[in-house]
Formats: sequence, C-alpha cells, structure tokens
Amino acid sequence: MDGTEYMIKVLSRFRMADFPQLLKSWDFLSESQIQSVNFKKNTRKDVILQLAALCEDNGVTLKQIADLEVIYNCAYPQKRRWNTYQMFNSKGVEETHLFDFEIFRKTFERNLKMLIRNVMVNILEHGEAVWIRIAWGKRHSPPNQQRPSYAVYYPQTPYVFIANLPAQYRVYVSQTFSVPYRKPLRELNSNQDTAQDQRIIVEHLREKEEAKRLTTSAFGEGSLPKLEEVHYRLQTIFKDELNMGILTDRNKPFRCVAKFSSPNILESLRALPELGVADVPISTMFSSISEKGKNYFKITDKRTGGHNTSAP
Repeated sequence: MDGTEYMIKVLSRFRMADFPQLLKSWDFLSESQIQSVNFKKNTRKDVILQLAALCEDNGVTLKQIADLEVIYNCAYPQKRRWNTYQMFNSKGVEETHLFDFEIFRKTFERNLKMLIRNVMVNILEHGEAVWIRIAWGKRHSPPNQQRPSYAVYYPQTPYVFIANLPAQYRVYVSQTFSVPYRKPLRELNSNQDTAQDQRIIVEHLREKEEAKRLTTSAFGEGSLPKLEEVHYRLQTIFKDELNMGILTDRNKPFRCVAKFSSPNILESLRALPELGVADVPISTMFSSISEKGKNYFKITDKRTGGHNTSAP
C-alpha cells in the first residue's frame, strides 16, 4: 500500500463518533483542520477522503499513520486476540523496576533493528501501558503495514500482552525485552467458548506439522553428514525492487562472502523451522548442500554471469 491507501484503510475503521477525539489524540492535524471537516453533514466516505487529503497536505508519513493505527487499537483493544506472558529474571523472581519511557523506546527499537533490519516500530504511551506496533518486512520488501504485530507492556508489572506475532519473529521480540527468561501464562478472552480455543490449538499444531513435513522433505529423516563450515560468495547487480532509483546506475556487481559455522550445520538448519526462527521451506541454497556434496558456493545472477564452484 502507498501512504494514501494506508491512511484511508486506517480511517475506515473509525466510527463517525470516533474521529474528533482520536484525531485530537493523534495530534497531527491542527484544531482548525479538524474543525474544517463537517462530521455531522458529510457522509462517512466524504469525511475519510477529506481527512486523508488534509493529512497529505501536511506531508504525513507511514510512521505517523501507524501511530494513528496504534491509537485506534488503544481505543478498541478487544478487537484483537491477546496472549499473556509473565516475565521473570534469571532467579525466577518477577521483574519490577523504575521505568523511563524514552530510554525504553530507543533501546527496544535499536535492539530489534540489530536483530532484523527491515522492520518499522511504533511505540506510544497510553495510560499506564506502553503500546508497541511492529510491521515486519522481508529481505527485499518493505515492512507489511497490513499485518502488524502488537505488544502491550505494563512497566510496573511483569506482564506483556502480545497479538498477531508470527512464530518466526517471536525470538526477536523476546530478546528485546530486558529480562532473560519469560514464562507463558494463558490466553486472554477466557470467556470465549472452549471449542474456539481448541480450533486455535489445532491450527498451530497443523502449522508445526506442515513445517516438519517440509523440512523432512528437504533434509530427510536420517542422520546428516557432519559439516562445520559453509561459504557463500555473492556476486550480483543491485536490484531496485522498490523503484527508489538508488544505485541503479551501478554496472559493477556487488561482492561479499558469507561464512556459516557450527558443530553440525545441517542438523542446525534442519532444526530452525521447528524452533520458529526460519520460514519453510528452507532455501535450496541450504537444503541442497549434502546433495551437491560441496561446502563452497558462488552465487551470481544472469546479468553478472559466472558458474558455481565448489571445494571439498
């Protein structure tokens, strides 16, 4: 989505009665701009389009629109399904400490971006809670604003509430909180019927089974050759998939070398999907190592030419 589409999508969730108060909380449009919109006489569609135009005139950014989406979720937390986690320190004692919001905001965003670069983070205070919105991107695509994850943290309690966090990103979010050990508690909305909870459990089980099936298909079921190092030499032209015009005039290929080391690399790779830290199916660059019988690869694209080479 571009900025306008995203803006309209967020505003479309609002009820007519929501607009004045939530826009005031957002503090992006001026009071005179908000008052220029006739919420009583205009249709809901006209109000949304007019507000979107005002935001465009003010030069609204994706991150600012995401702030508005966080404010909407603060007003309607019941529209999401939350999992509850209780945090402990290494001695098993509940963690409570003095809290500085600005330090937490900067540290959380910096630490998360050190673990996964292509991500957009919004952190806002709401009452006694800290609301965190995370839009995840892939290696060659921008953060997906349509499927963000949410975390709500109450600083003076040991509880964190998390919604819509894919399994492969749990380890990243876990590492950005300041305590070394977290114990899962229970799901909220316990008044929902048991059958619905059972369906959710089965759905997660099917996801794990499918990940195991795809991983077994790639690596096999038996023991794997013990391999301690794999080298990948990359030689490729920059690909401007976002059409931003960056480095598109560079004709020479980029070159780098990636080295993976482990007491048993193949067994480690096979374990990643089950741990929820890798997508399935695993890339054939990794799953075909034993089949190709080599641990040195040269990766090129059609424009740079070249052939794969190997070493024992």
